[in-house]
Amino acid sequence: MSQPAAPKTLRDHLRALGGALLLVAVTFALIEAGLRVIDPWGLRYFEDLAQMGNVIFTPDDRRGYIMPDGTYQFSHWSATVQDGGRVLPATNPAAACEIVLLGDSVGFGYGVNDADTWANGVARALPQLHLRNLSVPRYNSTNVLGMYRTVPDAAAYLYLIINNDVAAAIDVTTQRFGGAGEGLPWLVRYMNFALYRGGGTDRDENAPPTTDTLPDTPAVQRFFDELAQLTADPRVYLAAFSGEALTSTILARGYPLTVLDYPRQRRISLADYHLNPQGNAELAAQMQPLIERIAAAACPPAP
Repeated sequence: MSQPAAPKTLRDHLRALGGALLLVAVTFALIEAGLRVIDPWGLRYFEDLAQMGNVIFTPDDRRGYIMPDGTYQFSHWSATVQDGGRVLPATNPAAACEIVLLGDSVGFGYGVNDADTWANGVARALPQLHLRNLSVPRYNSTNVLGMYRTVPDAAAYLYLIINNDVAAAIDVTTQRFGGAGEGLPWLVRYMNFALYRGGGTDRDENAPPTTDTLPDTPAVQRFFDELAQLTADPRVYLAAFSGEALTSTILARGYPLTVLDYPRQRRISLADYHLNPQGNAELAAQMQPLIERIAAAACPPAP
């Protein structure tokens, strides 16, 4: 006949609890390490945005802020800024026809190397032009207007408009970007993103396409005041993406506008809407005929 088991002591219970806690801690540590190394959703791109907003951006009286000249290394990509704009390795600086590209992070080519931006793809296809990419991430229409005024002698300008260009300009001296989750464990960052499905980027990735127009708020009035100043110059051309309320509003107000399709399936990560190299190539294919038309009007061949 077997002996009854001895009752467990407090020490036995504490030992079992300690073992369970250790197992949980090891499991969470492995998950944390895996998320840090693999980063399957690409949350590190938010760290890149934080590096830009909190470290790189420098105040500027005319443009609000700029990215100083230099080569910047980010999580999975690098960007070189020279003479105030992002380097386009394929452009022809000796070409007589100079076209300036204006915009924000999509215009800049956020998330890919210099050679893989859509602007460089167009430059590669059109060696008879000198393209300058003066887009800067998080620019709104106020910043774009300021940038335009610093380069008055181009043959033409193309402003790539994004839905958030109606938002207020950021003040880099007082505003910090907190969407990267600095100081938080990666497991917490992933849980936050899963719960809220966003990390502070400047585009609403989940917004459904719309043909609705924007209400006439002070922000919208400011945008159109600045757009009127830009388009008073016949050298300024506009492009925007389909399915955005701002695009519908610009069209409703009678502005000439080239409407593009955003290749949203070609993004750099699950967490970030910016275009990967293939997406940039697809956007370049849409941009090329537009820029050819602009060049034909701005820089007609000599008779």
